[in-house]
Amino acid sequence: MLFESGLYAKLPVDLPERLALAVLDVAGAPALMRKATRPDACVCVMGTGKAGLLALAEAKRAKGKGGLVVAIEASREQAERVRGLGLADIVLEGDCTRPLPVHVRFLEATRGRLADVTMNVVNVPNTETLSILLTRDGGEVHFFSMATSFQRAALTAEGLGRDVRMLIGSGYTRGWVDVALDALRGDAGLRRYFETRYA
Repeated sequence: MLFESGLYAKLPVDLPERLALAVLDVAGAPALMRKATRPDACVCVMGTGKAGLLALAEAKRAKGKGGLVVAIEASREQAERVRGLGLADIVLEGDCTRPLPVHVRFLEATRGRLADVTMNVVNVPNTETLSILLTRDGGEVHFFSMATSFQRAALTAEGLGRDVRMLIGSGYTRGWVDVALDALRGDAGLRRYFETRYA
């Protein structure tokens, strides 16, 4: 029995059930990325698990000539995987709980350009400061991680004097299922990785 307000999705017929469920588990991230990204934007995704990879795929799809996609990942092995998948223009290895050194490396890699949109999908605490530091005044930070402390985020933005729009990354946004599945279907390398890892 489903209530009128309950969310549901039909499983796609072209994907194995386990693979489809792995994508639908984090379907909100790429859907939010589609809403937030403009062709000329600098986009940063912190964390490259399931949600991060699908968000990167969507940012790459939306990227125009002046756009830039940056991924930050603590694991060297996973960072190499992201490079191999070609989902980002720049892949930085760094501990997101240590904001200053990662911030410096980000600015070096982007030649001083800050992110218009930062999506934090790192599932460890104390990554709010880096999210804010990497985002330009007037930019957006999407906290998709359940480890986010919104008190810390608010006080950090105030303390740094950074005028950024901070949004809670809800798991639901209109069209979420189609966007997430399209992100997977549209990138053969990403689909192979998901099939190997989750199917």
